[in-house]
Amino acid sequence: MLSKTLIKPIQKPEDETLPPMGKTLTRLLAYLRPYRGQMAIALSIYVFCVIVTQLYPYIDRILIDDYIAVGNREGFLPLLGLAALAHALSWGGVLIRSLLMQRISLNILGDLRRQLFHHVTGLSFKFHENEPVGKTMTRFIGDANTLNDFLTNQIANVVNDLLSGIIVIALMFAINPALTLIALFMLPILTVIGLYMRPRLYTGWERVRENMTRFNIFLAENIAGMRVIQAFGREETNLGHFSQSNERVVSEWMKVIYLQAWFSPLVEITRSAALVVVLYAAAYQLGLGGDALTVGTLVAFTAYINNLWAPISTLTSLYVVMQATLASAGKVFQLLDTQPLITDAPDAGELPRIDGEIRFDKVDFGYGFNRAVLHGIDLHIKPGQLVALVGQTGSGKTTIASLLCRFYDVTGGSITVDGYDVRQVTQQSLRAQIGVVLQEPFIFTDTIASNIRYGRPEATIDEVIAAAKLANCHDFIAKLTDGYETVAHERGSQFSIGQRQLISIARAILADPRVLVLDEATSAVDTETEMLIQDALEKLMRSRTAVVIAHRLSTIRKADQIVVLKQGRIMELGNHQTLVNQPDGYYAALVRAQANA
Repeated sequence: MLSKTLIKPIQKPEDETLPPMGKTLTRLLAYLRPYRGQMAIALSIYVFCVIVTQLYPYIDRILIDDYIAVGNREGFLPLLGLAALAHALSWGGVLIRSLLMQRISLNILGDLRRQLFHHVTGLSFKFHENEPVGKTMTRFIGDANTLNDFLTNQIANVVNDLLSGIIVIALMFAINPALTLIALFMLPILTVIGLYMRPRLYTGWERVRENMTRFNIFLAENIAGMRVIQAFGREETNLGHFSQSNERVVSEWMKVIYLQAWFSPLVEITRSAALVVVLYAAAYQLGLGGDALTVGTLVAFTAYINNLWAPISTLTSLYVVMQATLASAGKVFQLLDTQPLITDAPDAGELPRIDGEIRFDKVDFGYGFNRAVLHGIDLHIKPGQLVALVGQTGSGKTTIASLLCRFYDVTGGSITVDGYDVRQVTQQSLRAQIGVVLQEPFIFTDTIASNIRYGRPEATIDEVIAAAKLANCHDFIAKLTDGYETVAHERGSQFSIGQRQLISIARAILADPRVLVLDEATSAVDTETEMLIQDALEKLMRSRTAVVIAHRLSTIRKADQIVVLKQGRIMELGNHQTLVNQPDGYYAALVRAQANA
């Protein structure tokens, strides 16, 4: 016996001791976990390259003071060769490190996008109806790329820069402690500048992301609706809207660039100031004579100041990267934290092969507060029956079909299939036995054969052809240049709507469902194609329970039951002959209205 208890998935509790930024970063760094071994190797190479690179000025100091300045040739060439070897090892390390980091980067990006896609495909219909496609695409492309760059390049750069800074400061102290303390006096000023810029950059990047999302939404809608735009002559008007949206993106981006334009020179000013003060102090030490300061030491020290400020500059600009990353991470995690409204019960069982008996028992449904759509629907459909849903737009026909497929859950009453409450079986096992043929068929950008075997990927080509013949689409497919291997354009745009409908019927035939939900799709085709579709549908419905959303009443005369809906209630129920014999009935009035249209 299946339990009737329904619960939502529980999210993993977050560490409440961490601030919001810490929680986000902790969650973000978890994507590195599967690649921690490879990251350890890459970071070890970073460490090696940093150590070797920072030895160059120290070797230069020895070459100048111990050899060039005193004219000592003995041992000069071996030391010079050691410097050349260090350069070669450093270059080799950089090459290996770059290749390894690129592989890690691509793997993490693939993982992130795979997780996003898996999550989005599991979200309920309500999410996909309310969420613009352009907004979701931004999460997959722009935001995912930003997170990936941070997890690989930026984290590696942080390790590189921190290590460089530590080694440089240590070597500076080893060379001349007094000058080192003088050089570091600008660091507190640089820290204050960074703290001042941080919140402003965060706000700026947040605005950039919001406007980029709006821009992508606008672009996706307008490309998808290009036929409507051209049909109504809205090209110039929409171009104006596009320009406004584009200008908002540019404006917000320029504000961030303006902040960065101030930030980078301020970092350079602090470096220059530190260098000037150090040179002044060095000149003073040189004036003292003796061994207070040598030329080699001064050359090495000035090189180390530049080497120190380079990682400091990068680390301070990390604020900029961090703000973009946090903004993107917030959007991505917001999407990943969106929970599906329709979930399997914890103890949901697999629906066994069914006969197709369906019961609606006092079903109520609403899409939200004050949006009640169905009221007390009672309906019994026997196995193998053809049931037609009739009514004006908004009467609840599509809602009944959606509830049967459990795209939504009832707000009152219950729906059972062969006695099983649809909420107590897994969604996959339920939908595997319900075939849906939409009024506007969707064809994927893939071969015709792959489109037909969409519900049964393991089907052989002979089974695909057999289904196509039953669906009356084999003849036009066979005439294509590549036959069943012809690749459909986006949404099957090279085919007529009738041909796309026949392909979708072949898909349903091959899937062999026990229950069919048909959104009648013959209103937009010519008479000959309509006859082909009707013939294909009759073959499809044989020995199956079928629920048809009827648009043309003339096509449902053979229905076992006709359910007449009005404002979410069943007004009349019976076959065609019974209902038309009620001259004052709602169905009879609809038949007369269509006959006179």
